[in-house]
Amino acid sequence: MLRCSISDAFEPRSGTKTMSIELEPDPSHPLPAGVRLRILGKDDVELLVDHVMALDPEGRRDRFNSATTPEWVSDYARRSIHPGTLVIAAEFEGRVIGVAELHPLRHDTAELAFSVLKDWRGKGIGETLFALIVEAAWSRGLDAIEITTHPDNQRMKRLARKFGAELKFDHGDTVGRLALDEIRMLESDGSPRPWAPHAPRRVAARGSARMS
Repeated sequence: MLRCSISDAFEPRSGTKTMSIELEPDPSHPLPAGVRLRILGKDDVELLVDHVMALDPEGRRDRFNSATTPEWVSDYARRSIHPGTLVIAAEFEGRVIGVAELHPLRHDTAELAFSVLKDWRGKGIGETLFALIVEAAWSRGLDAIEITTHPDNQRMKRLARKFGAELKFDHGDTVGRLALDEIRMLESDGSPRPWAPHAPRRVAARGSARMS
């Protein structure tokens, strides 16, 4: 689906190692004209806030499964664009139209979340973001991605199943786990095909799931 080049870089001010990702859509699966992909950084908090606030009620419910206020969204965006997380955005004319997030849970596991503006759904953007987040997690040596959503979020459940995630109903939510060493992509007819990541596999450092 995507080609990406992932490398580590040392941030001298914070004294931490960060991950740099160059994003290049696969020509065989093009994005809509004018859409670009990039990693959001600390200067992009307001772009993330604007994206979340622009989601329609259904899209915001799919993403957060609860009511949100502008103050809560602003605080969430600042907590999300942080050295412990990875936030990838799809942009069109300077506006964030889709976002995928990878939040570390344990040293070998992270949680995935994503959202796409209503007018841009059904154009392959969600699947593109999902695929890239999966590849980034795999390249860092993580074992699995966990997914939690409400039972009516059919888009998330459809994408998760396409990548081979096992889903179940638990205490009012749909929860899933995607084992990164066992991914089998499903074609439109339901037949499986092997997943071929472009990035090299790395070994995750014990006690750390730093991904941004």
